[in-house]
Amino acid sequence: METLGTNYGGWSIPKDAKLDSNSIIYSGGVGEDMSFDLKLEDKYNCKIFLIDPTQRAIKHYEEVKEFYNTKINNFSGNIQSDYLYNIIDLDPDFDNYTYINKGLYKEKTKLRFYKQNNPNYVSQSLVKNMFSNDYDEVEVDSIKNIMKTYNHSKIDLLKLDIEGSEIDVLNQMLDDEIYPTYLCIEFDLLLKNKDPNNLTQKLVKRLQENNYKILENKNLNITFENTSH
Repeated sequence: METLGTNYGGWSIPKDAKLDSNSIIYSGGVGEDMSFDLKLEDKYNCKIFLIDPTQRAIKHYEEVKEFYNTKINNFSGNIQSDYLYNIIDLDPDFDNYTYINKGLYKEKTKLRFYKQNNPNYVSQSLVKNMFSNDYDEVEVDSIKNIMKTYNHSKIDLLKLDIEGSEIDVLNQMLDDEIYPTYLCIEFDLLLKNKDPNNLTQKLVKRLQENNYKILENKNLNITFENTSH
C-alpha cells in the first residue's frame, strides 16, 4: 500500500493499483485538499471527476489551477501544513479533470446542505444534526445518474468523504449493481458518533458480501478492493 496526499486528505491504495489513463475516478467531497486527486492523476494519468457543491471547494479548485499557472501560493481557506509539500512538484493535466457542482445522494433532488458550527471548516453535510442548523440548498444526484450523464460504463476508484451521506450513496450504488474496483470511504456517521442504528456496520457487511475486501482501515477511513475484478 502507498499513501497519496497529505496526512489529512491522503488515501492509501495498492502500489500496483489497477489504474491507467483509461481509468475513471469519482472523488466525492473535495473540500480544500486536492492532494489525493492531484497525486493520483500525476501517477496514472487517469480521469478525475470532482464532485462537491460547496462554494469553498469550487473556489479551491480554481485556486489550484491558478497555483500551477503561477507557482504562487495564494490559497485561501483552511490549508493543511503539508499541502504545498505534497503538490508543488506535480504537473497536472487539467484536461483530465471535470468538476461537478453537485452533492452525492441516492437520487436526483435538492436538499439542505448543513454548515459547520466553526466557519473555519469547509465540510458541509446533508445529514441533519451533523453540524449546525445553518444550511445552503444544493442539487444532489446518484452515482448511477452521474455515470449516465457522462456516459461511463464503470468506475475504477470511488473516493467518498461526504460527512455521513456515504451510507445512502453506497447502498444505492449497490442496489444499482455498480461495483468500482477500489473504494476509499470515510465513514463519517460512525466517526462522529451519529450512527445509533449501526448503519455503518451493516453497510460494511453488505460491501463484503459483494466481494469487497478491506485493504486498510485508518480510523474508519477504509480502502476496499473488489476481488471479483
